[in-house]
Amino acid sequence: MTTSSDRAAGTFARTAARLLVPILWSPLVLVAALLITACGGGVGEPPAGTAPTITSFSSPAASHFVGERAQLTAVFAGGVARIVSDSGAVISPVASGVPVTTAPLAAPARFTLIVEGGGQAARREIAVNVGYRDRYVTLPERRVLQYHAAVAAGDGAVLVIGGSRGESTLSTAIDRFDPATRSFTRLGSLRTGRAGHTATRLPDGRILVLGGATGLQIGNVADLIDERTGAVSHGGTPRRPRNRHAAVALADGRVLVVGGLNDNTAEIWDPATSTFRLVGHMQHTREWPTATLLADGRVLVAGGHSEAPSYAVAEVFDPRSERFTALAAPATPAFAARRQFHTAHRLSDGRVLILGGEHEDPLRERLLPLASVVQFDPATDTLSLRGDLEAPRSVAAAVQLGDDVALFGGLTPAQAPAASAALYRNGAPRPLAAMPVARHFHTATRMGDGRILILGGDDARQEPVSAVVIYD
Repeated sequence: MTTSSDRAAGTFARTAARLLVPILWSPLVLVAALLITACGGGVGEPPAGTAPTITSFSSPAASHFVGERAQLTAVFAGGVARIVSDSGAVISPVASGVPVTTAPLAAPARFTLIVEGGGQAARREIAVNVGYRDRYVTLPERRVLQYHAAVAAGDGAVLVIGGSRGESTLSTAIDRFDPATRSFTRLGSLRTGRAGHTATRLPDGRILVLGGATGLQIGNVADLIDERTGAVSHGGTPRRPRNRHAAVALADGRVLVVGGLNDNTAEIWDPATSTFRLVGHMQHTREWPTATLLADGRVLVAGGHSEAPSYAVAEVFDPRSERFTALAAPATPAFAARRQFHTAHRLSDGRVLILGGEHEDPLRERLLPLASVVQFDPATDTLSLRGDLEAPRSVAAAVQLGDDVALFGGLTPAQAPAASAALYRNGAPRPLAAMPVARHFHTATRMGDGRILILGGDDARQEPVSAVVIYD
């Protein structure tokens, strides 16, 4: 039986059908439906063959200081946009006319806007200049640190490892300094306290710690630190006890260890087996040398104290042949100096700068800081002079900033230790603002946001400097 409600429902359906048919198939609605079908319904997607366009890509400020974030605004049409930095970081999604904020800027950067749609792409670049205020910020927290190691971690933090921390024994502490919160967190502990050790970061984020003075008699062992968790594992047993040595990560992930107290040997650590293997001898012993990886995979070993009757300013280690080759040097007083406590840095074009340091005077009565800068050219395997620092400087903490080198503190003829700082750029030095406290045997580490963390060291009385300072 058909009820009244059934009849009402049928009447409503027939009435709706008569009303909807002319609306659905009216010419305007039909054209709109065809356009939606042709565009695929995507937001911002143009019809096939329509090129995306960029009206502008800008930042309200042309220059920024390290650690600041930039605002970028793109005005575009006809596609989907993303922004890619020269470091590979991607900002997405990007809406037309809506500002986006970058990560903290550590150095001058270039950003590329990419708008894609209709099978085509449009691009536009913008350069953002980034510099330093040339000032220091002293943090409220103080830390006693001497003869420690500081390593820049992959996430932009700094790991502070071991050292003398005002306790009765050498410290086992592994601390993490967070540049965002400007605070320290205890991350882990070494198996023994250490001072004067090396800490070499590996490509996988582990850190190989070896040598120096130790607090426990646990043998000549190395530690491996996981920079993310602070976990410490056995890193193997070096073939020789090492103190006043140098270590550098090779291009293939292995680590070369050279020299040390009364030592002219070298050994290579293999990350696959955590074992050390002796690989050869240098021309003579080297205490406090530098070891710098070259672009072609070789290593420049420069300077270091030695009592040998004849002295090679530097030599090159080739990991393929596992041999050292001494470099010839001009017969000038600058190259006759047996340089130690210097710093060495590879430039973007492959050359290496060796800056400052100290040497014994001809009568061996005292140590004299050096102002000279030596350049090594790997294309010709030659050494030459590259000007002078603004003053002789030894035991400084140095940070490479592109092809510039900033040197903080150390020993100078006028100050022992010094509070002064300087920037060396393309053969021409210029002074930087002086540190709040003079220090030497300290560390300076560039953080992920570009700012520089300055820690520890000794004052003029060999007492610890506890002020924690950030240069920006």
